[in-house]
Amino acid sequence: MSQVSGYFSEDTITAIASPAGGAIAIIRLSGPRSSEILDRITRSHLSSESEPRKMIRAPLYLPSGQPLDDALMVRFVQPHSYTGEDLIEFHIHGNPYIAQKLLEILTANGARQALPGEFSFRAVKNGKMNLFQAQAVADLISASNENAISLALDKMSGAQTQFIQLLSEKLRRMAVLGELGIDFADQDVDELSLDRLKGQLQPILQLLSKLKDSFNRGYHLQEGVGIALVGLPNAGKSSFFNALLGEDRSIVSDIAGTTRDVIREKLTIRGKYSTLTLRLEDTAGLRKTDNPIEKIGIQRTLQACEKADLILFIVDPTLQTDLIHEQWKELHRIAPVDLAEKTIGILTKSDCSPSSDLKKTQCFLQEKLRIKTCVSTSAVQSEGMSDAIEAIIQFSEKWTQRAPGEVLLTRIDHYHAVSEATHHLQRALEVEELDLFASDIRQTLNSLGPLIGQTLPDDILGKIFSDFCIGK
Repeated sequence: MSQVSGYFSEDTITAIASPAGGAIAIIRLSGPRSSEILDRITRSHLSSESEPRKMIRAPLYLPSGQPLDDALMVRFVQPHSYTGEDLIEFHIHGNPYIAQKLLEILTANGARQALPGEFSFRAVKNGKMNLFQAQAVADLISASNENAISLALDKMSGAQTQFIQLLSEKLRRMAVLGELGIDFADQDVDELSLDRLKGQLQPILQLLSKLKDSFNRGYHLQEGVGIALVGLPNAGKSSFFNALLGEDRSIVSDIAGTTRDVIREKLTIRGKYSTLTLRLEDTAGLRKTDNPIEKIGIQRTLQACEKADLILFIVDPTLQTDLIHEQWKELHRIAPVDLAEKTIGILTKSDCSPSSDLKKTQCFLQEKLRIKTCVSTSAVQSEGMSDAIEAIIQFSEKWTQRAPGEVLLTRIDHYHAVSEATHHLQRALEVEELDLFASDIRQTLNSLGPLIGQTLPDDILGKIFSDFCIGK
């Protein structure tokens, strides 16, 4: 059986629904055989004797009759459950052996291991939530800052869905009016004229365009701000990287070329208004080299700079400015227009650098390279680190502000869907025939399938949920 067809099966499914390593593990069981399997593994009649939605004690047994665990159990009866099916949650002690053994017993008694996101898939299939809300479950699990959590909860509550539904209803009305205009074209009905319909389409296009433009902020809010640490070998990149993280993540050495690949970590920090997530990348030092492996690392450094939202230009103030300038020109070749605008100068080793060198280097960065913000730091002495973090926050918070209830796109598939829908609406405003107008409106609705969730084929739905974690 293929994975996609598995999502549409009527099997009873099971999976661990809690992170590994906790004191308590939660295992879910959902489907038509849930009650039967419950009675078998508890050697009782809990399915008929227990009160739904009430947690009770449930001793679990191995096939041999030996006890497995003294657990707690809560039973949900369809349709009043997360999946809309009969669903049982076992709350067991967090020993990995017990959890794995319980899964084996459940599958031996007629359940199967759930596919990624299959519980949420069934919730959508059975009308317990829509696709937009189900994807918000995955967003909430992966959220790493306050705004991302707030946005995911808004989506799950249905507040954002209402906006999408209103938009889709307006488009459906326009599609109906377009079809009516074709049917009554010979009766010259002013309300169904092409010019009149185009006028009603303009506000919808403005809403879609605004939604499309929200993706840049939504993506940064959900995924974090991409920051590349760039500099000459031994400039102090890895030391600064480790100081930001508060741990020794990158190897620090006096040997040039120690860092040969991009090292990535996420860091959530407290901003002025809320927490924000940083996607940090410690890169290979920029220099001329004949080492083929180091050359690959340097090329990846340049690629990281091109993609980064913010570059931290790490500079050793004791170096000659011509070396710094040569390095900057290499970076400028990648991003010739906005490089200085997305760069903060980080002067390292301030604890062992003369103040004259610090001042000279800072003036060079600001006047020659046009880098507006420069901060002197010492990772060893933790000097200037708070100033550097504050500079990073000030630069990054423009992407992480969100008004209460504001709808933001956070997924790339949603962005592509809205972009395509916007294209069809713009084309509808340019056509000269009603049948072409109606056709473009229908294509707009089809394009919005990933948000509306009502026009997606089964294989696309399966692909969406396959990206979820198992147990959700």
